Amino acid sequence: MSYPRRKLDLNLLILERRSCEAMEYAARLRDPNWDFRRFEALHFGTMEHPEMTDEYDAFRVLSQAEEYLDELDRQIPFLLPLERGQHYAWELFVELPRVGGSRSTRQLWNRLARAMSDVALPMETDEFIERYSERLQELLSEATDMGDRFYLADLDYGGWNGGIISKDFLVDGLEMLAAKLKSPVYDRGRKDETEKAPEEVPKDAGAGAPEKVLKEVPKDAEAEAAETTGEAPGAVGVPAETEAEKLLG
Repeated sequence: MSYPRRKLDLNLLILERRSCEAMEYAARLRDPNWDFRRFEALHFGTMEHPEMTDEYDAFRVLSQAEEYLDELDRQIPFLLPLERGQHYAWELFVELPRVGGSRSTRQLWNRLARAMSDVALPMETDEFIERYSERLQELLSEATDMGDRFYLADLDYGGWNGGIISKDFLVDGLEMLAAKLKSPVYDRGRKDETEKAPEEVPKDAGAGAPEKVLKEVPKDAEAEAAETTGEAPGAVGVPAETEAEKLLG
């Protein structure tokens, strides 16, 4: 049985791209200048001196988006982890990596998850690594490589270590996602050679608002991000950390 998105915590909804599109669409109907990135930074602690205003209140934003979240439920049901049905890779991101955290890592992690919103599970580990690699490289294309960390000006809202992303954070995240990918919860129903692979969500699937209008929502809400995983099945002793370090140079 699916669970209504309007009853979910913001910490979960923020990980799914289409839920974020629904929230942004509803907020911009009332204020065309409403900024999703500011909303995310306010609620995940990346702003040095946050000034909370009514239009950025989480309860208000979610209440305004209920109609569109309900419509999204009808199109793409949200399943709890142990429920049978089609699951997607963003669900792997509900837990943060354990090391290398900074003021900006949660917002980056959210973006990684949203980039995985349309990727259907189960998935072979090596394919997961490939997709993660592509998206991570896109996300870090404007970053400054500082050796053991990256600096992303786009995530710097002031304060100590603003915009800093530790490479240890990304390595640990890759290992964690790889382990989750192989867990019975998300490995259930893995296809064999005779079964049909799960279909990914169509790119034009709406989030409750008219399709035409949703396409007008800037891609900022989609958050460019990345996939991540661990050792490839059958690969001769290639650990997740090795793959992560290879991606990070």
